[in-house]
Amino acid sequence: MNEIVELIRRRACLAESRDAERVAHAVLQTLSERISPEAAASLAVQLPPELAEAVRPGGAADGFELTEFVGRIADREHLTDPEAVHRTGVVLDVLGRETVHVADEVWDALPKPLRHLVEADRVRVA
Repeated sequence: MNEIVELIRRRACLAESRDAERVAHAVLQTLSERISPEAAASLAVQLPPELAEAVRPGGAADGFELTEFVGRIADREHLTDPEAVHRTGVVLDVLGRETVHVADEVWDALPKPLRHLVEADRVRVA
């Protein structure tokens, strides 16, 4: 089992690894819709193959904000918005810790409220 997926599973309190992998895919797919193709490619090369496939560089970055970002993840995973916010924060935090670096342009492309959520989550875990 992939270490990143296992960390996501434990931190998000999910019963199954496949649940963690699905939410990671939803977050990465949504993130790749929000960031530039270059940033998506930079992120994808840092991920294990089973997660990298969810990053789909291409097209113009869509500048949607937090509500839309979370809504897309909630729709993809059939989650409530609070569940989507929590799981998104977990995925982004784990990726930020376990990849070489989540490229600065990836981080900068996140809606500011989501960056604050991940930063707050890091303080609680540290």
